[in-house]
Amino acid sequence: MGQKHPKKVLITGANGFIGNCLMRHYQAQNIAVVGVDLHGNGGDIIQGDIAQPETISQLLKDCDVVVHTAALVSNSVPDSDMWRVNVLATRNLVAAAEKYQVRRFVQISSIVAYGNASEGELDETHPVHGDGGSYVLTKLASEHVVLAATANSSMEIVIIRPGDVYGPGSRPWVILPIEAINKGQFMLPAKGKGFFRPIYIDDLIRGIALAVSTKEASGEIFNLSCEGYITTKEFFSHHYNWMNKRGPLAVSTRLALIAAAAATKIANLTGGVNEASTATVVQLCTKSWFSIAKAEKMLGWKPEVPFDEGMQRSKAWAQEQGLIK
Repeated sequence: MGQKHPKKVLITGANGFIGNCLMRHYQAQNIAVVGVDLHGNGGDIIQGDIAQPETISQLLKDCDVVVHTAALVSNSVPDSDMWRVNVLATRNLVAAAEKYQVRRFVQISSIVAYGNASEGELDETHPVHGDGGSYVLTKLASEHVVLAATANSSMEIVIIRPGDVYGPGSRPWVILPIEAINKGQFMLPAKGKGFFRPIYIDDLIRGIALAVSTKEASGEIFNLSCEGYITTKEFFSHHYNWMNKRGPLAVSTRLALIAAAAATKIANLTGGVNEASTATVVQLCTKSWFSIAKAEKMLGWKPEVPFDEGMQRSKAWAQEQGLIK
């Protein structure tokens, strides 16, 4: 495998879970890196709007690699906002990256691009599908705009589809479940037998860095997930153990959908947000998992952090943050 380490990396969504961890990785490796987000930090993260990439034109000129992690990750945000951020802003950014002669553009997509109805082990040749709500549709569409914009371009494109990324700082798989359990509002559809594909954040970051630097990765799509799967009940039972509670409550999918629809209606009336929406219920019923053979062969990557160790680190972080006692 040929390696070409970047001269300077631009990371979008640098305040986010994945983006910030990737920034710290490059800093630890003494590789020049700069972040961009809607809110800067006065230092290595610059305030900028990727929907208006001319505002960060100098950053694009200075960097030979862009890793695009910025996205709305939600099953409750209005469709129009999801489309504006995840698709239109991505289209604008990739066009600007080409204009300013960025060498490689790495798009962080998601395994949800395969759709929630797909079953069995899926590799990167499996067709994508839009069933599953706005997040699924816009992650799929974000891949499309990147591929369409660069069809006749010399800019190198890599698309990464991470599995269910957990670890310290994970909002969907650590923070929100703890909050819901504390409120007595957490339940699992499909009797807790849906498939969960956990990948620890450090393993994902290694995989992204390899996709950035491996010459042969250009033009490729990679699943970065675990080997196989566990059930949702097995995954979320750890959260209950952290909190010395019994659970999780595993119910029929029909009952979970009714409860989710009611909770969303109440949230809409009170001006709140319900992430445990019907789209989330469907996501937690999936029966698919993902082949990582391509990443192993082309990038020399495979997960290294054992699941139990990853969950212990997540628990320790949640305790430090005061999320659990």
